[in-house]
Amino acid sequence: MILEHRHLDLVLAHATLEGDLVLPAHSQGLILFVAGCGSAAFSASGDADQRLHQAGFGTLTIDLLIESECHYADAESHLPHLVERLLAVIAHLRRLMDSESITEQPIGLVAAGATTPLAARVAALRDNEVRALVCHGGLIDLAGLQFLKVLQAPVLMLVDAADDRTATNLQRARPHIPALVSVERLAADDGSPEGNEASANAAAVKTVRWFQQHLHR
Repeated sequence: MILEHRHLDLVLAHATLEGDLVLPAHSQGLILFVAGCGSAAFSASGDADQRLHQAGFGTLTIDLLIESECHYADAESHLPHLVERLLAVIAHLRRLMDSESITEQPIGLVAAGATTPLAARVAALRDNEVRALVCHGGLIDLAGLQFLKVLQAPVLMLVDAADDRTATNLQRARPHIPALVSVERLAADDGSPEGNEASANAAAVKTVRWFQQHLHR
């Protein structure tokens, strides 16, 4: 498979965000891995990026915080700031599509842990552009009830076997979300490298399948 790799620089008022954009020929959708510091969503996704490429999806991995900002303890929980950054990234992708620098295609988001409420809020704010969402753990209700009530993008929530906190939180938030919400419990691993790999692979397969079902031009 031929993949086009691009380095993306997004210059903002107080920071320059750097990302890696990978596009297969005739990409049918662009999946943005949402991360604050250290590409957490990307690392938590197992080999989802490779599987997405094989399925014909492009990917963008980008940290929304620069290194100096990551030294602050609350950096990844400062939701308004991160929402502004993620909206800027999506707007930049929109400009690339409008200028035909990249092919016009729908956008999906992958988030994990602390970035789950961020992705949910931005998906609610950009319901014409963000068409599907996959979250691995995290407390989605922190996005804010006013945003959850208008969320239209189909949401897949991947819940680790021992993560009762995420499951309880989603159960509390789910009645307020008009979008399709699906919950997939991941099998427990035994803590071995093989068990961790199997869990990550299962998450990757479910992620790809969700976008194949719900991310359409």
